[in-house]
Amino acid sequence: MDTRRIVLKVSIVTIVVNLLLTAVKFTFGIMFDNLSVISDALHSGSDLFTSFLIILAVFLSSPKRDKKHNYGHEKVEPLATLFLSLILGAVAIYLAWQGIEGLISPSATELNWYLIGTVVISLVAKEWMFWYEMHYAKKYKSEILRADAWHSRSDSLSSIAVLIGLVASAFIHTNIVESIAVLVVSIMILKVAFDIMRPAINQLVDKAASEETYNKIKEIASGINGVESVDELRTRMFGNKIYVDIEIAVSGKLTVEQSHEIAQSVHDILEATESLQIKHCMVHVNPSAS
Repeated sequence: MDTRRIVLKVSIVTIVVNLLLTAVKFTFGIMFDNLSVISDALHSGSDLFTSFLIILAVFLSSPKRDKKHNYGHEKVEPLATLFLSLILGAVAIYLAWQGIEGLISPSATELNWYLIGTVVISLVAKEWMFWYEMHYAKKYKSEILRADAWHSRSDSLSSIAVLIGLVASAFIHTNIVESIAVLVVSIMILKVAFDIMRPAINQLVDKAASEETYNKIKEIASGINGVESVDELRTRMFGNKIYVDIEIAVSGKLTVEQSHEIAQSVHDILEATESLQIKHCMVHVNPSAS
């Protein structure tokens, strides 16, 4: 199945789940006047926004290349991923601020089983969403799904903090424990935001493929019949794909047509290797010194 269709399918599922979770948590948070549960609802609401952002990115990156965009639109995906990481960072800062405020001005709280049940359901649902999205992110090598999966995980972590605070309130009747947990979670989310931001920036600035990918390309090309050596190999990331420029050496005794056939084999075999995710391979032929 096409990667874009998978991303669209997964995003629709997450939108439905997040819409339900946001509505339930916000309703109970307002009903029992609990700021932590309302904040958790807002966090789930931010997931709704990012899911719509992902769908928008899928549609914007799907058109084929045109006169104004000769290389296609795949860079929209890492751009959206970068934006998503900034949203995660903003969520982390917001949670940290809430935690600090709770420590400075702690408030009295009481045990409420309705709120605890709501948060537990949210925790289970968001953790399921994390593994659901991460499964497809790994299978289809989608950085934007991976980023959204970690956004879901950040929501489940914040739910853990809220749950700790709600349970602790039964013993100390204050939200200090909840505020400490929220601060810890905010640091974890901030780290996730940086981890997501790094590959997105690398894809946007045309960073070279990993050393492992480089060596695999060179190994495959060197093993193709007629290729005597790989003289030069350059790669650059383009979204979640790779552009390859490779120079191969063939026997100088071959005709132009024979040399072209070898170059075409290199081109076709490399682009057909799914694990490499090569968008385009440009092959230059040199006559060997021998």
